[in-house]
Amino acid sequence: MKSIPDPLAIDDVHLTLPTGDVEASTRIYDHLLGPGRSGRWSATNGSIGLAGVDAPLTVDLRVADLAGAADLVQRRGVAVDHHSDAASLADLPPLRLTALDAADPAGPMIDHVVLTVADADSAVATFGGRLGINLRLVRDLGKGVSQLFFRTSTAVLEVVAGSSDPADGIALMGVAWRSADIVAERERLVQAGLNVSEVRTGRKAGTQVCTVREPALGTATLLIQQ
Repeated sequence: MKSIPDPLAIDDVHLTLPTGDVEASTRIYDHLLGPGRSGRWSATNGSIGLAGVDAPLTVDLRVADLAGAADLVQRRGVAVDHHSDAASLADLPPLRLTALDAADPAGPMIDHVVLTVADADSAVATFGGRLGINLRLVRDLGKGVSQLFFRTSTAVLEVVAGSSDPADGIALMGVAWRSADIVAERERLVQAGLNVSEVRTGRKAGTQVCTVREPALGTATLLIQQ
C-alpha cells in the first residue's frame, strides 16, 4: 500500500525571542553559537532569532507543506491566522506553522525546547492530538507536575505540565543545546566572559549539563552532553 504524505510532519523548531537590548543579546549569542546573520542563528534543526522587546515571542514549528498543514490543523479545530510566510495558531500562542527551509549542516544542534502548559491532558490534546507530534515519554514529577516528551523528526519538545497558571497558556521555559565536549565548551564560554555554571550530572542517565546564566539570551539556556 502506498503511504499517504502527512502535511503536518513537523521538523525543525525556530524561536524568535523579544529582548530589551538587541545589541547585548547579539553579542552573547555570537559567543554561544557563532556569528549570526540579521539577528538569527541557524542550527542543524532550527534557529534562534531576536526581536524588539515589544515584539511577541514566537515558536515556529516548521513543515514542508505549510498550506496542507494549516488546513489539517483547522480541520482539527484550531483557529488559524494566515500570513504571507506563516500560519499563526490563534488558539495556541505563541505556536505558529512556518515553511521548512534549509538547515545549517555545520551549525549547532538544539537538543530540546522546553515549554510549559497548565496540565498534562491539555499537553497531550494539543501536541499529540491536534499537532500530531509523537509522544515518547511521560515522567511524573509529583505534586501534579509532569514532563511530557514529544519528538519531531529532528528535535524534542519537552512540555512541563502543571507548574504554570492555566491563564498562562503555552509558555517558553528554555532551550538546551547539544555539546560534544561540554567541559571544553564551558571553558570557552567562561574565557569569553559569560557566566556559566559548573558542569553537573544531568537528570537523564549518562548526560552532563551546565547552565549559561546570561539574561540577555532571553530564555533559560542549557548545554547538554550525552
